[in-house]
Amino acid sequence: MKRWKIFMGTVLLLVIFSMSSWAIQGDYQYKWRLPQVHPVGSDYDLRAIAFADEVREKTDGRIDIKVYSGSVLGDWVECYERVMRGDYEITLTPIAPTYDPRLNIAYYMPYLFTSTEEAKEAYRQGGWVFNMVEDLLLDQGIKGLALFPAGWAGITTTEEPEGWREMKANKMKVRVMPLKACELTWQRLGYIPTTIPYSDAFSAIERGVADGECGGPPFQGYQFRDIQGAWIQYNDYLEPWWFYMNLELWNTLTEDDQKVLLDAAEKQVQGRWDYFLEEDEEYRKKMEEFGLKIIIATEEELEAFANAIRKDVWPELDQYMGKALVDICREHVGIEVK
Repeated sequence: MKRWKIFMGTVLLLVIFSMSSWAIQGDYQYKWRLPQVHPVGSDYDLRAIAFADEVREKTDGRIDIKVYSGSVLGDWVECYERVMRGDYEITLTPIAPTYDPRLNIAYYMPYLFTSTEEAKEAYRQGGWVFNMVEDLLLDQGIKGLALFPAGWAGITTTEEPEGWREMKANKMKVRVMPLKACELTWQRLGYIPTTIPYSDAFSAIERGVADGECGGPPFQGYQFRDIQGAWIQYNDYLEPWWFYMNLELWNTLTEDDQKVLLDAAEKQVQGRWDYFLEEDEEYRKKMEEFGLKIIIATEEELEAFANAIRKDVWPELDQYMGKALVDICREHVGIEVK
């Protein structure tokens, strides 16, 4: 009888251990879609695939992610909306401010930084920019995983504009993104900003409606090499992309699997930090070989641009992004908050 009790006790412990182990691992089997807009074979595509492979391996197949590259499942604004609704599970794209204008700060906030080191500290998991945006995303039903640096932005123009180093007004019309912060920034830098959808920018310049375009790193500038004569490295922002997913789905995961996702996303982000400056330089060289004049602003000039934008443009952004958020930015660049 005593042996029987010992035997049954052992069996019960094994059952309890097995059940608890299963609970820790998660009793789900997910197949997710990860859309991203860059072409197959691009660094974004390869990093998204590497992220999916690591998640699949580290979760023993509980989370199986398939990557869809090249905008086959929609542009980045559509991807944001569909992840928010739960139609798509996870993505690697910029953040769209469609449902909350404060989220403009998640994509284009001019001259937050003047160096890659400053940006890296702010963009990391737990960094001040990451935390600020993550809180806004939670209100949208989205969980931010990691912030992905695309590249330092600049501008292409038909020719080098006179007085650009001193921010003197010139007569060049430049295509800007449909964001008030972008419009005000390029106006302060001396240009005549005109809002044109990116898909129409090439034809607008070709027809003489605009003299240049801005809104992205050298990779974007290279797309306009046939109709532009110069690239100026303004570094007005370090284009931020995100790994992010549906919050409700995130909440169904075990803590172990959540950690797998965070670690896998951060691993790819760190790899991007090590690579994107090389990619920026690669596309500047390609533009130069094609015949464009490549102009790099000095550290002193970048500092002057940053000071002008923070002084003259940031106050205008209080009404669009909310003073509380802009004040956070002011604090981190050493501007007294009033």
